[in-house]
Amino acid sequence: MTLCSDDEHDLKQVIIDMKEHFLSREINLRTLAKLLWEMGKPDLAEKYFIRFLEQLPLQDPLLGDLYHDLGRLASHVGNLDKSMEWHKKASMVKIQNQSSITV
Repeated sequence: MTLCSDDEHDLKQVIIDMKEHFLSREINLRTLAKLLWEMGKPDLAEKYFIRFLEQLPLQDPLLGDLYHDLGRLASHVGNLDKSMEWHKKASMVKIQNQSSITV
């Protein structure tokens, strides 16, 4: 299978840039979800955000960020009620994290 021919140099450069971008940081399901979102696949992005969410421990520092990502994604596709739910969860995690720091 050939991804691109030799005369498609622009596409090759995009692929090289993407590899460098993603190899410079940890790759996980959240990274994959963000990439799918950027590619215009919000349903798949949500699926992978939620799959990553299910794998995180309840005290994981990424939890609030992940809820925020899900809220932004829901808003992006026009599901404002779902967006509000995710953003409320993100706020609750932020409040819990702040209270655990001050205790």
